[in-house]
Amino acid sequence: MATPCRLIFAVAVCRVYTQPAPDEPGCELEEGCTASFLQTTRSLKASVAEKCGHLTNGIGDPTTFFNNNCKYHSRQEDCMRPIQDVMAEHEIDGYCYFNATAMYISYVPDDVSFVEAAAAAILSLRATSSSPGETYRGESTGPEAVYNFEGKAIYTHIDVSHYVYDDLYAYSLGFLQGQGIDVRLMDNSSAWEALSREKCDEIQAMYNFTRDDMILNEVLDMNMPILAMSYCAANIELPSFLQVPYVTEKSNYTSKLDCSPITRREFARHHYMKCLLGYRNSAMDMAYLVSRACLLDDGTSNLKIGHLSECPYAPPLA
Repeated sequence: MATPCRLIFAVAVCRVYTQPAPDEPGCELEEGCTASFLQTTRSLKASVAEKCGHLTNGIGDPTTFFNNNCKYHSRQEDCMRPIQDVMAEHEIDGYCYFNATAMYISYVPDDVSFVEAAAAAILSLRATSSSPGETYRGESTGPEAVYNFEGKAIYTHIDVSHYVYDDLYAYSLGFLQGQGIDVRLMDNSSAWEALSREKCDEIQAMYNFTRDDMILNEVLDMNMPILAMSYCAANIELPSFLQVPYVTEKSNYTSKLDCSPITRREFARHHYMKCLLGYRNSAMDMAYLVSRACLLDDGTSNLKIGHLSECPYAPPLA
């Protein structure tokens, strides 16, 4: 199996904003360790650290590819409850309360520039291999692929394997450039968070998620199956190191010819989790997704997802 620091997937995925210093406990477990599942409250401001959740074993749960660390979390019991109920009891950011329950749930105590944070997330995911032996070689250098998503064929290049997840995730939510999002609002944090709240309300109006739908432990456990179902939609074989029961059973994955493709509802539930944990967090997810890709018009009836320089808005990656 690949080493933990390689298993940084899709946004879902990992947002590495803060991490232990090289001499802190935990980084000795993996040379060059940067994954946010090793983050503990040592990286938070002292005034906030007392309130934020933390990993009780300092690492997380490798059996879930660090996508659900509730088993080793200080808020383990609340992981088993509806997020709505937990958040109603605590006037605190959900990413603080449930900090490090997944490698992409990482609390940042300071104000966030959505433009800069989205660019940092793009570079972080690009630099950190999603699959053993993978290297980012540049835009449109990856294999061509066609997503078959709810009756539509969507063409793209998969330059890094996490694109398989993030492309369809963004498209399903309407968070690609060309789907109506005004990227200029990212420069105004209040306006961007307000837009995120509006999009979250639209999601709930469409899917009417119940409290039972939004038990954190169960939503976190679906992240890797979502990845497998995204591979199914792309008609690409799931990497062998991910073909384990934790991933394949919930995704109904046997092979690329015998699998269940991802649905809009499952993507929406994943994003709505972030809405319930705080609109700043769902806004950051939206900023990352809209910054990295766009829906292109190639003059035909075909749909195509482009990335970065192919899009009208290019994030500041330099």
